[in-house]
Amino acid sequence: MRTVILACLLVSLWPTQVNALPTASADGWYTWRVAATDDSPSWCCVNWNGGRSVPGTCQLDDRRHGYSNTDDHLPETGELQIYALLVDGKAERIRPLSPACPVETTQPVNDLGLVNPVDSLNWLKTYARRDGDSDALPAISMHRGTESLEFIRDLALHDQDPDVRGRAMFWLGQVRIAEGKATLVQVMFEDQSADLREHAAFSLAQSSASDKAGLLIRQGRTDPSAEVRGQAWFWLAQTGAKDGETVILHALQDDRSAKVRDSAIFALSQLPDGQGIPSLVRIVKDKSADRELREQALFWLAESDSDEAYALIDRLLSAR
Repeated sequence: MRTVILACLLVSLWPTQVNALPTASADGWYTWRVAATDDSPSWCCVNWNGGRSVPGTCQLDDRRHGYSNTDDHLPETGELQIYALLVDGKAERIRPLSPACPVETTQPVNDLGLVNPVDSLNWLKTYARRDGDSDALPAISMHRGTESLEFIRDLALHDQDPDVRGRAMFWLGQVRIAEGKATLVQVMFEDQSADLREHAAFSLAQSSASDKAGLLIRQGRTDPSAEVRGQAWFWLAQTGAKDGETVILHALQDDRSAKVRDSAIFALSQLPDGQGIPSLVRIVKDKSADRELREQALFWLAESDSDEAYALIDRLLSAR
């Protein structure tokens, strides 16, 4: 028989009893709650119903997992529910979910109740650098308190593994952007690694920071790496910034790097609601423009599946 756990304290007073996080003496699933940051998402597994995402039941035993906020938002409890599967005394899987998210597993679950966030953080730190089937890093990011923030910041700035730094930056952007934006900006403009400067820009672009467009424009204009500058224009297009098209067109004219110009053409094709299509059409028609750029513009026009693109291609074919 499957064990079904349903979060039931959806509206309650904050518990006064805080339990210690004991050393697990037996393998199996453990769960506990901690105080969460104000911006922590209410994660749950998602089902689709009539084009809307609604909370589903998370299968803890399934290695294939994915969860997010849903269109039908779960009640906010101010807490984070952590599930950890121990095998041979070590965590094999870690899942941070909303306390209101229902889960299923074939095994009993040892419920440790409400745990001090610092105790939980110290336990999760052991697994923070591990990739794969563990979500220790996002779980840490959602812990309330400065200790978790400083730990993620330190990983983002100083860890020896670039992949760990990249993941830490991503979760700073997703969960702690108000406090972590300065760290992302520091990496974007001061780090020696072009790959990490690019990843910091990606993390910022995926965040809710209100000034991310301006910072991406600055990077696109000033970064010494053509790869980073070109990628900055792509992320700018993805933000849907009001002046994105104008800025990208200036980059197309001003940047001497062919790689950046190619990226700028692609970025125009990524502007929301087909905003960049008229500019791509003008580039294709401009016989004084670089032939390779015109070919790139024509390629992305064809990929856009727009009426303007088909009309232009039809005229070009008819003129042959």
